[in-house]
Parts: sequence; structure tokens; C-alpha cells
Amino acid sequence: MGFSFSAGILMADYRDGCVYLGGKKHPAGYFVVQFLNQYYMNDTAARITVFRDAVCYHILDQLRYGYLNIAEYEKTGRNMAEIMKVLPTLPPFDVVDAEAIRDQIAVLFTQANGERICAYFRSRAAISMIDQDEISVGTQEWKIDKKNAVEMEALISEVQAALRFSDALADDLIRAQAQFKAFVSRLDEAARFDEKHLLPIALEVFSAAPLPLTVEYTGLKKNRASTDATVARRLCFDRYYSFLLTDFFEGLHCGHYPRRCPICGKYFLMQSARRTVYCSGMSPYVVRKQPLSCRAYGAYIHRKERAENDPITDIYKRRCAAIRSEASRGTITRDFAANAQKLAKEHKQRAQSDHDYAVTQYEKDLERVKLYHDTEQR
Repeated sequence: MGFSFSAGILMADYRDGCVYLGGKKHPAGYFVVQFLNQYYMNDTAARITVFRDAVCYHILDQLRYGYLNIAEYEKTGRNMAEIMKVLPTLPPFDVVDAEAIRDQIAVLFTQANGERICAYFRSRAAISMIDQDEISVGTQEWKIDKKNAVEMEALISEVQAALRFSDALADDLIRAQAQFKAFVSRLDEAARFDEKHLLPIALEVFSAAPLPLTVEYTGLKKNRASTDATVARRLCFDRYYSFLLTDFFEGLHCGHYPRRCPICGKYFLMQSARRTVYCSGMSPYVVRKQPLSCRAYGAYIHRKERAENDPITDIYKRRCAAIRSEASRGTITRDFAANAQKLAKEHKQRAQSDHDYAVTQYEKDLERVKLYHDTEQR
């Protein structure tokens, strides 16, 4: 069966925190992350916006009022075809039949269809001019081609659905990206990263918005080896925004939420309430000629920043660790270790309040020989 805009641009099955689309299974929320990472790549949003500005040419208004400029109608089809060339770069259109969408555009916006629509409008206008005497005796019935009327109303409905989808696509991209970024930027406001604590933030960011979609129930096997199917919700979407927002809230319900890695700048999907900061991908940086993952590089940077920005605490912690190690080996007594740690802490507190002492004498006082000698003297 061919693609139809009026039947919905996307169809996805949701069950047990997963989305089934294009023959593949992903955790709910997966496509939100893919969208956020794709938004700026290849100027996707900008290219769609440019052609959106030249899409409608008031065609929707013309169809609403019962007339049509055929030249503009064909030009609208060409502009929509350019938008559809960009469509496969947007998830999940990269895994569904985007070519069928482009083919439907090519079929709809032809000169022949424009002429058929104009002829239909003329026939309707002629029927509307029949006076009441004829209508009362029913002579208008033989003048109406009912089969053609059904076909033309279906064609016009399909054209209108295609126009609404194309016209809304750029706005959907801009709106969704801004809202998802706002949500991610407010994650740290939550005491825990679970549905209970994240939902109030999400409702503030997205507020109440009607989502044009159709819900069905279907049977879905858990995997290819399964013999029995279980109930799943099949959702059909008229707009891209509806799909993204549904994927987001379905994920949030299961504890899935998007985060942004501060190392590589990419978004990733968290599926637990852990306060993970970095993604598991590779960072763009190399340390000692070795590539590091974002998590490994984050740990490296954290240690480096702590040593550079707080050398007083770093020196103190290293000395206390050495003292504990000696005490555990029996090199020094535990009482002596406690006194040495106490003196080290006094030196640290003085260094934090006395800059001159910190830069001239502090590190020397925490050297092993000096610290142990001062502890014995005390």
C-alpha cells in the first residue's frame, strides 16, 4: 500500500519502555537524542526553513475557498520536493521509507491534478447555482458525479495534509530543539533523575499542547524468536513535533531522559537516575598520544583542574593518604599518625588564609621529614 499523508507521516509501536519503528527496537527517548544531535548537522533546519518560506503560496487558502492557481500549485510541489530531499537526514526518516513520501509529493502536485481540482471546483459551483425549485424535485442528483466527488475530496484532503506537514516541519524543528535544550539545561534542578522529579520540569518547559495522533492497539512479539504476541500501542503521527514529544514523554515515563556531554557536546540518552555527566563515546581530545573516551577524559580533566585550582587541598590529601598508608603498615604508630594529620590540617588551614605562607612555606612543611620532625617536637 502506498504512502498517505492523511493517514499520518509516521507510525510507531510503544511497549515496555521501547519504541519499535522501521523494523528496529530502541529505548523510548532514543529519537529525541538523535534529533538533537542532527539538528545542526548539514544545516538541516536551515535548509528546510528556506524552502518552507516558498512552500504554500496560499495553496491551502485557495483550496479552502474553492479555487486554484495551477502554476503556483506545481511550484509548491517542486519546493516541497526539495524539503523531502532533506527529510532522510532527520531521524526516524532515515530508517523509514522517505522515498515513498517524496514519490507521493511527485504524484500529488502535477498539472493534471491541478486541472482536475479546478474542474471539480467548477462543477461544485455549478451545482450550487441550481435554484430551489430544481432542488426540491431532486433534479440536481443526475448532475452530480458522486464517484468523482469522493475521489476529488480524497485528493484534496491528501494535498492539504501534505501541505500542513511541510509547512509545519520547520516550526516543529525549531520549537522542539529549543524546548529539549531548555529541559536538558534544567536537569540539575531535580533532586533525582526519575519521573517524579523530572516530570514537573518537563511540564513547565513543554506546557499543554494538543498532539495530532491516532492510537491503535496491536499485537507485538518481544523478539523474532517469540511465538506469542503481547499488546502494544500503535501511534500514527500527523506532525513531526507530535512524534518527538511522544517519544520524549514515553521515555520519561520509564526514566529515560536526554543529557548533553560537556566533553564532546553530543546528546546521549540516560536510562537510570544516576548523575552521569559524560557519555560513553570517544572524546575529540588526545592525551599523551592516546585517544580517550569522554568519561576517561572527564576524569583526567577533573584531576588536572583540582590540582591546578586547589593545590593546597591536593597537597594535604596526598600527605594524609601517605600517613594512613604508613600507619596501616606499622611504620608509624596510629597515635603518631593522628597527631601528624592534625598538624597537617593546621598547616592547610593556615595556607588557606595566608597567601604568603601558602606560596613560600606550606609545601615544605607538609614534606614527610619536616612534618614528622615537627610532630615529634610537639
